Amino acid sequence: MSDSPKKKTAEEQRQHELKKNVVLTEHKEPLGDLQTRLGTSFESGLTTAQVKTLQDKWGANMLTPPKETPMCIMFVKELTGFFSLLLWLGAVLCFVAYYLKNEADNLYLGTVLALVVLITGIFSFLQNKKSSDLMKSFANMLPPKVLVLRDGVKVNEDAKLLVPGDIVEVNAGDLVPADLRVLECSDNLQVDNSSLTGESEPQKRKNVCTNDDPLETQNLCFFGTQIPEGSMTAVVISTGDHTVMGRIAALAMQTKNEQTPINKEIEHFIHIISAIAIFLGVSFLIVNATKGADLTTNLVFMIGIIVANVPEGLIVTVTVCLTLTASRMHTKMVLVKNLEGVETLGSTSCICSDKTGTLTQNIMTVARVVYGGKEGFTIEECESSFSKKGATYQGDSESFLALCKCATLCNVCSFDEKSKFVCDAENEYVLDAAGSRQSVPFFNMREQGDGSTIKEVAWKPIGNASEAAMIKLINPIRDVDAVRAKAPAETVIPFNSKNKYQVHVHTQESYNEGGATDAAEIIASNKGKRIVYMKGAPERILDRCDKQMVDGKITQMSDGDRKTIEDLNIQLAEDGLRCLAFCQAELGTKEFPPGYKYEADPDGYCSPNFPIGDIKTKYSATEPPHPAAKTGMVYLGMMALIDPPRPAVPGAVGKCKTAGVKVIMVTGDHPVTAQAIAYKVGILWSKTSNDMEKENDRDGLSPGDEGWQDPDEAQAITVPGHKIDVDMPVEKWDAILEHPQIVFARTSPQQKLIIVENCQRLGHIVAVTGDGVNDSPALKKADIGVAMGIMGSEVSKNAADMILLDDNFASIVAGIEEGRLIFDNLKKSICYTLTSNIPEISPFLSFIVFNIPLPLSTVLILGIDLGTDMVPAISMAYEKSEADIMKRPPRNAKVDRLVTKKLIHLAYFQIGVMQAMSGFYVYMLVLNDYGFPPHILQGLGLGDYWGKQALYCRFQGGQYVNTLGQIATDTNAGGARYNSLGVIISKPSREFPFWDRGDGGYVIDCEFPTKNFRGSKDSPSGFKKADSSTYTDKTESWSVITSESIEAMEDDNYYEYVAWRSRMSPFWNTNWLNWDIKESEGVGGSLGDSANTNFFNSQPVGLWSLCVGNDGVSLGVGADEDTGGYGMLASSEATDVVGKWDPSSGTTCSSAVTTIGGKTLYNGAKFCNGGIGETDSTCDPLYASTHMPQWCEDCADTTSCGSRETSTRNKVCLNIASRSSQKEALHHAQGSYFISIIVVQWADLLICKTRWLSLRTQGLGNSVMNFGLFFETLLGAYLSYVPFLNTALGTRNIRFTHWLPGIPWSMLIFTYDEVRKYLMRTTSPETVDHSTGQVKRIKGWLELNTYY
Repeated sequence: MSDSPKKKTAEEQRQHELKKNVVLTEHKEPLGDLQTRLGTSFESGLTTAQVKTLQDKWGANMLTPPKETPMCIMFVKELTGFFSLLLWLGAVLCFVAYYLKNEADNLYLGTVLALVVLITGIFSFLQNKKSSDLMKSFANMLPPKVLVLRDGVKVNEDAKLLVPGDIVEVNAGDLVPADLRVLECSDNLQVDNSSLTGESEPQKRKNVCTNDDPLETQNLCFFGTQIPEGSMTAVVISTGDHTVMGRIAALAMQTKNEQTPINKEIEHFIHIISAIAIFLGVSFLIVNATKGADLTTNLVFMIGIIVANVPEGLIVTVTVCLTLTASRMHTKMVLVKNLEGVETLGSTSCICSDKTGTLTQNIMTVARVVYGGKEGFTIEECESSFSKKGATYQGDSESFLALCKCATLCNVCSFDEKSKFVCDAENEYVLDAAGSRQSVPFFNMREQGDGSTIKEVAWKPIGNASEAAMIKLINPIRDVDAVRAKAPAETVIPFNSKNKYQVHVHTQESYNEGGATDAAEIIASNKGKRIVYMKGAPERILDRCDKQMVDGKITQMSDGDRKTIEDLNIQLAEDGLRCLAFCQAELGTKEFPPGYKYEADPDGYCSPNFPIGDIKTKYSATEPPHPAAKTGMVYLGMMALIDPPRPAVPGAVGKCKTAGVKVIMVTGDHPVTAQAIAYKVGILWSKTSNDMEKENDRDGLSPGDEGWQDPDEAQAITVPGHKIDVDMPVEKWDAILEHPQIVFARTSPQQKLIIVENCQRLGHIVAVTGDGVNDSPALKKADIGVAMGIMGSEVSKNAADMILLDDNFASIVAGIEEGRLIFDNLKKSICYTLTSNIPEISPFLSFIVFNIPLPLSTVLILGIDLGTDMVPAISMAYEKSEADIMKRPPRNAKVDRLVTKKLIHLAYFQIGVMQAMSGFYVYMLVLNDYGFPPHILQGLGLGDYWGKQALYCRFQGGQYVNTLGQIATDTNAGGARYNSLGVIISKPSREFPFWDRGDGGYVIDCEFPTKNFRGSKDSPSGFKKADSSTYTDKTESWSVITSESIEAMEDDNYYEYVAWRSRMSPFWNTNWLNWDIKESEGVGGSLGDSANTNFFNSQPVGLWSLCVGNDGVSLGVGADEDTGGYGMLASSEATDVVGKWDPSSGTTCSSAVTTIGGKTLYNGAKFCNGGIGETDSTCDPLYASTHMPQWCEDCADTTSCGSRETSTRNKVCLNIASRSSQKEALHHAQGSYFISIIVVQWADLLICKTRWLSLRTQGLGNSVMNFGLFFETLLGAYLSYVPFLNTALGTRNIRFTHWLPGIPWSMLIFTYDEVRKYLMRTTSPETVDHSTGQVKRIKGWLELNTYY
């Protein structure tokens, strides 16, 4: 334990170091020193022995994978979360209770709880495998083989075996195998750093240090980048984890995933609900224990309280809702990897967005052109999203066409021939019926996730991105291939970084002769003038020109003309556009006749032997320039290129502003380019502090002067990466991030991560977009990482939580809208779910506090939580928004929780209470309909009597009737006798067992006789239920009712109660009056083949007597045990009845027995049932009792019955009508309570559709919810009326009329909430913030206290 603080500090220190900007010196180190330090030779490389030593020192050239958690451990973790452990505990307790009491309800309940945990655990497990995938994607960046120089010999070696000091050769198309210092390279060497820095264009590389910053210098290449063009020889300076990419990988792997907001909310909610559940469960466990409940029964009811409190379907509901939303987002081109990210996006308050490929199209495009029209040189717009004006150039202008021709011919990029035609999966041409190729249109309209379309070129260009942009612009005007075919090139000087120009010499179509088509033939036959075309950096091209083309005519270029062109170039550059200029020179046939050999480097000269405008050029070479090269060129114009913003992005950014979401651009691109795009898309809309300073300097203004702008008040800021680092004080970060308009440019991966961390520190929920490896640490750190699906690297996709399939920023905004909607809908879904908690909890509280029979079983609670409530709760995911949710600010995660006090108050103490009242009303109504009026129920739930023991009641008036309803009139044959107060003082007979209220009779009160005998623990040896001689005094420790407690009840005018209303019920079974004990009663019954534990806990098939067989001096055969009622759990009224009764007046006790303790539990008694084994006379006093079973030849034929067993009367038949009618009436009442919850949930579902609007305004357009209403009703009926489910769930075929009492309560709930919302709307007026478009409300009292 003592090492853990040090370990933690070391890890934090390592992460802090990784966040610092890359520090390298190898790029500035003289080559000789570098060679010495690395111990290598640039001519022969390392020796084999050196390589072996260095491999031992540095290890393999690969990224170290992180420690992976075994799959089994990951799976166990998913099954052992706090909520899961709570349900596991419930399941285990249910199985224990099933083992102890053998009640199937507990088995079903435990199984369902275990399945809920298991299924949700499996689902969560399948979602969590990002770590290993992330490192695997980093590994994909390493090439398999590389050409390396060792021992003076070039060999193809496994890239993993490279070491610092190795000399390698890398060619076009190769991945860079390690961090390299360039030794030699071709002039056209370029490296694609987009995965590392985010730069959209390949970067030039050479063997000279050009910048102190290692990421900016041109003599370094980094592991994982790619060489699109050129070749080089380089020395390895770093391998594996020590490379720049290795640092990024380590940073990405060490960056911990942030807990999602919805996960925090659900965890918060679960803790609250679980705390309530455990508190109530344990509290009532203690209360019940003090009242004498046995441990098993106590555990079962504790489980019931916990199950009633915990919404078992919550995780399933949330998961399904998020899945449905994720599916809906997929149609909007957003692929969700982490389901919880769906809502996180909705909580987002800050988006740190990459530029290239997200805000922009990642397609270099000609945005503007400059050419000499009728008004001279002007800037004209091209059709692109950079300008909303559309094309303004004159397509038939000779000057414009000359510019296009130069851009076509001085260009080596072409269209892939295969892309022009329809091809199959194997890239083979698809032919039509005539055998011809099927052409592909040049333009294609691609629909994006937000519904907008983007016009893109369907033909695939091959070559440089800038040149590709030019031919995409020109091809619709003039067929590029046709122009090139008719004017082939005679010589080409490629672009190089030294000259910064590209030159082509071409024939002219107008001089073609003889119909030649081959390039060589055209050149040979063409006797006309050749023409030189040049393109390059604007300043270089302008210096080479002394003439210009204006309105198709060539004129001399004046200084004013030159100044105009320079100003236009500056204007384009300030807009972030990359410009290329074009010029030409027509060659006379006298100086340059057909067949002239055009050379870029002729012998004896340092310049080409044809005009290239070397007017001002100074050469350092010893050879003189060729005279022809000094001829001036004709300036044609410029093409300004940019990766333009996506058309839908400005609108999406505007929507973010309205929604209160701050959009920050974080890019590796140049600040000028980044700022230009930021203004175009709306991330910036006011002047930056730098712009203000420049304008103040330009106008010569100082503080206090009129028109002076204070840079400190600037709302916009552009921050280059070199100005920020991990050690920068938080005050500086706060000063930057308090700006509403921010652009970070030229940022490193470490800086992107730091930016995200500081935004989170200020309380923002941060979404990060990115497509490169450089983005992976920030993507992982963000609350929601969003990668690009088309241009994104595998690393970024694996680090992210969701992927934009169309790489479109607008899709993020659509995701934010969906996320906000699902949060609102989850609130509604949880409110709907929680309202049923009170009608689920209150039956258990009433059972414990008032001791009434349990109104709702635990299994039926699961029927609600995992059955009828599931589809309606999930249907909330399909609910449309109540208002424009993108016109309100992001939710405050500290205040606007998923579950708030107001939601709990509304769900529990308002709607929930009304639902509970409905349930209890229906419960009491049904029991009353079956003969158990509400006033008798209190106390009858105490102990384990109801449905297992006969009930004894006192009656005011009424009469005894038989199965046909005939009244017993003879008081000596079952007729009722009354005292002076009208109370019945005679018990029912076997022929007239039912009590009927008649004219005005009623039940005064009811009690169960006390269980005042408890036998020993084990079952008797050779035990048979019908054979009294096998009973001895063992009852498996269950307490049982004795004949003495029954006689005491009857002495106080309590008689066995079988209600006539039960006889008239749909559940009545006449066989109950004389039940063959060998026949099973069904699930939970005590007869038939039931377990002994059930048998001894129910009505005995005979009578136990404390006095029978004793000498009249002592009770039982052992010492009495006064336990204060332990094991009895009888009502105080019942124990009082026994306590005041005189046993000597009964049939079993002698005159010597004067009292039986009302709260005394005896441990000695004799069992009698009239069996043939009862040979002595001790049981004789009991045979006349109507509570004794009958011995019959056939239980259905009462005429064959008697009180004693004979050879023919060998079937024991027991009157179980009282307890069976109790049991069935309670099942009907519980089923009706269950149905009443469904009925009131109709209203609850409708009111939860909205939190603010009236249902009339919102409408009933949610078809899934409408189905949910139908589904929960149908499922409720299915669970109630299907026979085998009756058995499993304890439901019954309830009367249709018992569906109806819940309807008025449902109407009350609906009306109450509609009135609440109406008053809330009228007392909380809305206002619109005109600067942002946000809708704000002045909250009234009702909204403050009830709007959840």
